[in-house]
Amino acid sequence: MSAVMSAGQPTEPADRAVPLCVDLDGTLIKTDLFWESSVLLLKRNPLWLFALPIWWMKGRAHLKRKIAARSGQLDPARLPYNELFLEFLRNEHRQGRQLILATASDRSLAQPVADYVGLFCDVLASDGKTNLRGTAKRQRLVEKFGERGFDYAGNSSVDLAVWRQARAAIVVNTGKGLARRAAKLTKVTKTF
Repeated sequence: MSAVMSAGQPTEPADRAVPLCVDLDGTLIKTDLFWESSVLLLKRNPLWLFALPIWWMKGRAHLKRKIAARSGQLDPARLPYNELFLEFLRNEHRQGRQLILATASDRSLAQPVADYVGLFCDVLASDGKTNLRGTAKRQRLVEKFGERGFDYAGNSSVDLAVWRQARAAIVVNTGKGLARRAAKLTKVTKTF
């Protein structure tokens, strides 16, 4: 087990050599793009409600892709960002750390957010076939960076699957209980 450090402590140079993979929904932003795009879709045409169960029968990644394709583009500038965490990411980026946006949101929604924020060198996201969440996200990150070859910032118990193989965890926008659970799996370096 490891101690939980506060957000105010600087990151060590050795830590900056390891890529930091960042969750989007509930972590970088205080909302969820799936729900935001679903609301937009139904505002555009409430009759889409009848299509949702049909799309969902083909899987959550398919559902997300269909909603994203029909909802219209979300304005990344209007999303509620976790400003304290975003400032931390800006500092990490300035110091040369590789930042990757790793999200279960559909790529067509995640890429504009990454472009707007301007800090991420890559975006890993759901693609209409694979819902990049939990164990699927862990598998993709391990394939890309190796076991313990990345740090991961997340906010949910679903992220415990990812933290199990991460070198270190950053816990964002949640209670102390999740940080304690993450600390049983890996070193928790920061909480926000």
